[in-house]
Amino acid sequence: MQETYVERPAASAASTVMMAGVAAGTLDLAFNIYKAVTGGTSLLRPWKGVAAALLGKGAIIQGGDVMAFVGIGLHFVITIGAAAVYYLVAKRQDWLVRHAWLSGLVFGLLFFLAMNYVIVPLSLIGRPIYVGAEAIAYAVLGHVVMIGLPIALITSWRLKSATSIPTP
Repeated sequence: MQETYVERPAASAASTVMMAGVAAGTLDLAFNIYKAVTGGTSLLRPWKGVAAALLGKGAIIQGGDVMAFVGIGLHFVITIGAAAVYYLVAKRQDWLVRHAWLSGLVFGLLFFLAMNYVIVPLSLIGRPIYVGAEAIAYAVLGHVVMIGLPIALITSWRLKSATSIPTP
């Protein structure tokens, strides 16, 4: 019996970006909730801080716990946006697809630098949130592991050329 092969369709850009962004966002969300619980603070505290970057501290006081959900939404907008940027570059630079682990490490570092030294200072927070060597080292590691690597690995996996699969 001779096997026949069919081409597997390539993954869509939107589904790839969503999968990578949601995966990275979920990992980071879980980690920050874990940090809050083990640190003895509210689960909602980190996400209220994200909302404060866009809406200011006044919105946090007046909006209360609801602002944490706004922050979580913004968090996923950021991670999905990061996945979209990575996807657009990886689509044109095959090297990123072939070397997903290394490019994920670099992307995580670049993501941290952009967030801490450009985006957050331009927000209503007005300054980097990670200062000091220990805090920066810890944050870089977190951004590499929870943002850069998942986005790079999922994007690479989904962008790999269509493969032939046997059919009965």
